[in-house]
Amino acid sequence: MMLSRPVAAIVSLLLFPSAATSVRSVSVVPASGRAEVIIGVDAAVDVQDFTLDSPARVVVDLKGATLDMPGSAYDRVSRGGVTNVRYSQFRANVVRVVIELDGVHPYQVKRSANEVRVAISGAGADFAAWKSGTTAARDAAIATSESDNSPLGSTSDPAPSRLSLQQQPSQQPSITVNFQDTDIRDVIASFATFAGRTIVVGKDVTGTVTAEIRNQPWDIALRAILQGQGLAASEDPSSGIITVDSYKNIAARQSSEPLVTQMVSINYANAASLMPTVKALLQKDCLQNTSVPESGPTANQSTSCVARGAVAADSATNTLIITETATRLADVLGYVRNLDVRPPQVAIKAKIIFVNRTNIEDIGLSYDLGTGADQFFSQLVKRTDPSTLGPVDTNGDGVPDALGGGQPFNGDRILLGGNALSAIANANSRVTNPALSVVFSTTLGKFQLTSFLDALQEVRLADLQAEPSVVTLDNRAASILVGQEIPIRVLDASTANTGGGTANQNQIPRATVQLKEVGIILTVTPHITNNRMIRLEIHAENSDAQLAASDVGFIFGKQRGDTQLLVADGETAVIGGLTVTQTSSSKSGIPILVDLPLIGRLFGETRTADEKRDLLILVTPHIIDNGDRQTVTLSPPPSP
Repeated sequence: MMLSRPVAAIVSLLLFPSAATSVRSVSVVPASGRAEVIIGVDAAVDVQDFTLDSPARVVVDLKGATLDMPGSAYDRVSRGGVTNVRYSQFRANVVRVVIELDGVHPYQVKRSANEVRVAISGAGADFAAWKSGTTAARDAAIATSESDNSPLGSTSDPAPSRLSLQQQPSQQPSITVNFQDTDIRDVIASFATFAGRTIVVGKDVTGTVTAEIRNQPWDIALRAILQGQGLAASEDPSSGIITVDSYKNIAARQSSEPLVTQMVSINYANAASLMPTVKALLQKDCLQNTSVPESGPTANQSTSCVARGAVAADSATNTLIITETATRLADVLGYVRNLDVRPPQVAIKAKIIFVNRTNIEDIGLSYDLGTGADQFFSQLVKRTDPSTLGPVDTNGDGVPDALGGGQPFNGDRILLGGNALSAIANANSRVTNPALSVVFSTTLGKFQLTSFLDALQEVRLADLQAEPSVVTLDNRAASILVGQEIPIRVLDASTANTGGGTANQNQIPRATVQLKEVGIILTVTPHITNNRMIRLEIHAENSDAQLAASDVGFIFGKQRGDTQLLVADGETAVIGGLTVTQTSSSKSGIPILVDLPLIGRLFGETRTADEKRDLLILVTPHIIDNGDRQTVTLSPPPSP
């Protein structure tokens, strides 16, 4: 029996299934009186489910499947009783999805060809949907399908989703198909049937296709076929209808599309700072035209793009005013929403301490930062290298939920990056005073330097200048000043009469008073990395002012250090080496006789004393709010 080409193409989709079942996406969507966790797969899969307590969890094992989707941590928003969703490659050919609940809820699991739905009863109020790989719910991507209002036992086709025309990882169902000299219109009809989408083909679209697609997302496969034929696709953001036509026709259609102006209120970012980025997106669209595939015979021709969009910023209301076609405006607004996210916050605790090194040496002790291993007590305590940490399962459900493990190491010097910090008490001479035992009994662990300095304060060998704490936003500088402002009189020589006039014309130079900050100045700028490490840009300065011997005014002494270092959340970084040595000289003896030349030294003595004071600055950052930033998913690599 002969089959028409569209039917033959559809049958080929069924005769050539995907080689392996892949888990493509996980989403949480609202339904009638319940929440549904939808697990997207590209073929049928064996499902096994069970529950765990403390906390209440539903565990779904997909047997014969592999995890094939970008990692995305759940945003911890309670949706219909679902408080968290985690997933990983539990073992070879088994993907485990753990659904954490706020209590015990009835649930039901139903399967179809391309998805597994876990319906959680008792959803309560409506909520915004969530999907893996996104920072916020996107209505068009994970909208509630028609099956949301059907009985739990029914089975329906998956809800259609938008054709991803941007170059990004696709989460659409995979397709395996073989075309041999098939008419391009029949090929497009096959994709429309497979995806459940409405695709309109232009009148000038002709040609045949020979292609073999193996286990590729349908939108990527369709884009590749269209590019090979010199065709493009555009999608109506309101109706979701896809139009396939030549580059020239699509560009002409877009150039005649009416412009739409929309005001976008910016919540967290600065509208003026976002304007160059949005403008670059509009200009980039003119160069590459992201509404159509980015390659093709005429992709670089000027007819493929018409620059019509514009953007302006209103600083008074922190609003962007964007003018663009409706098709492009939807994409631009998506970029703006992803840029306007709540920034995380970092609490910075600092300790500013002066240690009198001279007094410590006078009682037979010395301390160093990361000294050699030959001295008594001079060794770094073993610590865990943060770079070797990996995902671990702390609650026994088989899916990693925290960072742990790691390899211990011994450092041989101080690392300002925060991997190894220590302050060691070294016994240069034997001391029998039991009051000093606190120094030796101090445990040198994660906060070994802090502990040691606390012990110094107890025996009055260290002077704690300040212990400030500030909270700042990510990538925003926080400044701390421990000192004073000294008034300095400044003369303006330009206001004085330098000569050539009468006595009445002579003017005294105008004097102004300026305040000069002196003391300890600490400026810290934190940056949170995607794996929750904190990069610190630190500027430390210690300054003082002294009257000059002449009439020039003040002499400002200054010690300054600038550094960048990487620490873990809650780890302490130390800035040292800001040592000040003060030399004092005193002369005493028998009056008159001590001043006699040559023999005066026999009747008196001259004492010279050096006092060394070390300034140590301890900075401890804590992440107190992640904001809307995504974090990496703790998913181990698949087992070989």
